[in-house]
Amino acid sequence: MNLVPKRSSLVAQTVAILRDGIRAGLWKGVLPGELALCERLQVSRVTLRAALDQLQREGWCRGGQGRRREIVAERVLDSSEKPSDRVVLLSPLALQNLPASAIFWVDGLRDHLAAAGYTLEFHASHAAYSQHPERALESLVHKMRPAGWVLYLSTPALQQWFSTRALPCVLSGSRHPGVALSSVDMDYAATCSHAAGLLAARGRTHLALLMPRSEQAGNLESERGFLQGAGRLPNLRAQVAHHDGTVAGICAVLDRLLRCNPPVNGILVAKPAHVVTAVSHLLRRGVRLPEHLSLISRDDDPLLEHLVPVVTRYHTDPILFARKVSRVVLDLVRSGAQRPHDSRLMPHLIRGETLG
Repeated sequence: MNLVPKRSSLVAQTVAILRDGIRAGLWKGVLPGELALCERLQVSRVTLRAALDQLQREGWCRGGQGRRREIVAERVLDSSEKPSDRVVLLSPLALQNLPASAIFWVDGLRDHLAAAGYTLEFHASHAAYSQHPERALESLVHKMRPAGWVLYLSTPALQQWFSTRALPCVLSGSRHPGVALSSVDMDYAATCSHAAGLLAARGRTHLALLMPRSEQAGNLESERGFLQGAGRLPNLRAQVAHHDGTVAGICAVLDRLLRCNPPVNGILVAKPAHVVTAVSHLLRRGVRLPEHLSLISRDDDPLLEHLVPVVTRYHTDPILFARKVSRVVLDLVRSGAQRPHDSRLMPHLIRGETLG
């Protein structure tokens, strides 16, 4: 008896992906052509044809030999009770722990989907956001089987898994290279480039982007935009200052920036909660805003309205954001066609007192 488990072949993986896509309603009536499927799944034509032949033997499709394969409707109905009217929003955080700005657009998304006949189900999962989320995601997809997915604060591994499986999915955020999923996000690169120019226009010559260590694509775009924007300006020094997200960690990084020669005199801060820590710690250190140092928040949150001095910040309308996400989600679940594209929103600047 051979007790060594067999490795799953590329053909078997392709069959599983195609089968899940049919179950999820990704394609209606017929499968896409072979060239389109090869490009989508990143497999050879030989592998794809072997997978399609296996699906045909299992009764999932019929046809072939120069024409697109027809999906067998009876087989699909047998494998799932009825088309789902649910959209699942997947998050690493519980709903009550989301930032206020995120709660606003989640509520807006729920309203837009409800008007179109869909319900939004919020699901928090730590396992889905681990470095190896495969087993957790397989179980989750098999159990829930919604019409579509929305991923919030998604990791590279999470994005790649949904992309490879060709499941109907939209990113609330930016996508990583090689991921074939649609995304809706703030234009972080352009925003942070603009912020560097604003700080330079106020005579600030040593700039820093205060950023948590993160694999989120939006944060990586922020860093790129900030450094590129500063690099286009003469006599300007700029750096990205990473921290661990804790109060002590943020304070330690700020102290290091103040000890530089010359000290940092212009700061762009990602995450509103970190802005509160930064402003209060700078004031504790005797740094006056904006006399000694200018500060801008990359993001907005209602809590920043209560800070003194008033923080200069970028604001994205959560209602507009929810509308954008809902349009992309509804296009996806209704058409079953995944045509990845990126929607970017430019925020508007709220001029506070910390810029000068």
